[in-house]
Amino acid sequence: MLVDYHVHLERAGLSRENALRFVKCAQALGLSDIAFTEHAYNFVECAPMLARPDYVSMHGHGFRIDQYVSLVEGLKDEGFPVKLGIEMDYVPETCDEAAAFLKRHPFDLVIGSVHWIDEWGFDITASSWDGVDVEWAYSRYFELACAAAASGFFDVIGHPDVIKVFGARMGAGARPGGWGDAGRGGGCGEHRGGFLGDGCGHARLTLAGYYDALVSAAVASGTCLEVSSAGLRRPVGEAYPAMDLLRMACERGAAVTLASDAHEPEEVGSRYDELTAWARAAGYRTITVFDECVPRQVEMG
Repeated sequence: MLVDYHVHLERAGLSRENALRFVKCAQALGLSDIAFTEHAYNFVECAPMLARPDYVSMHGHGFRIDQYVSLVEGLKDEGFPVKLGIEMDYVPETCDEAAAFLKRHPFDLVIGSVHWIDEWGFDITASSWDGVDVEWAYSRYFELACAAAASGFFDVIGHPDVIKVFGARMGAGARPGGWGDAGRGGGCGEHRGGFLGDGCGHARLTLAGYYDALVSAAVASGTCLEVSSAGLRRPVGEAYPAMDLLRMACERGAAVTLASDAHEPEEVGSRYDELTAWARAAGYRTITVFDECVPRQVEMG
């Protein structure tokens, strides 16, 4: 069985015609079902709690959540193999509001993702990385990703090591500065500790240490990790997550889903031959599917 549990309608809008374009592409590839997982910041009801106002004003679509739910649930009622999902940015300051929002709607699955480090949207443009301390960026990213996985708010952690999107790599033996560093790699700021911190703002972890922390948080909370082909279409040219992270996840018993992060119909199931080979090389033989946020394991096709 193959599914694509990360699909966005935003570019052509919330219409039945647009949604069916994605469904038809999935069916042509033999996928069993897909999950529409629109970015939460596109909905006027929750945009203020999730993303930076300037970004929303430029890129948000002003959708209404009831319209989205009605569209996807209507397709389900017609017998189309679709799931109702949402992709929500993890923003620590608004977790309670986000959790309340999620409980009000009949989602089949909720993806938690990290796209922002403080005020920096790190996966938007490569030029935004100019002058950034890469080790600091990895440290802050994994602090947030680990906290998202530990929170229990999400069913899936999206593109788990998306921090590598533009090819910036942290050395395997590097020891980055602490979670509390100010700015984009500046000196130590306030002692915030953080999910992995030692209470003094210095995590002192290697890259393998960050992987270990994320996998541990996911296993403890029962949160899936997403195996995504999106990175194959980005400058990094590699699936998410890295093989070392994925092997560790398999060894520890972390569950996974499959995804493309499609924003166009032709991206649904993109490069799944490579993606499933990647997952199998890490040791996976099953994937997780969801119905109303209830997971079950099925054999990976």
